[in-house]
Amino acid sequence: MSVTYKVLMTDSEFLTAALVQSNVSVWYREDPDPQGHLMDYGGIVEGYTPESIKINGARYIRERFEFRAEIRTPR
Repeated sequence: MSVTYKVLMTDSEFLTAALVQSNVSVWYREDPDPQGHLMDYGGIVEGYTPESIKINGARYIRERFEFRAEIRTPR
């Protein structure tokens, strides 16, 4: 099985990730850093607002973090 990820940005992407219960990890990225730093291995999206995303009981500010949903595909 191959694992890739999709960066979530829109409300509809967060809703889809919540409905299919994708694992969403949280990354801190600065412009010159191409990979970023893993902040939380994540979990299921529990809620979202225009300002924040709730994952595993913790809230993360949308503007400060990148959210990556795992996509598993059979080889």
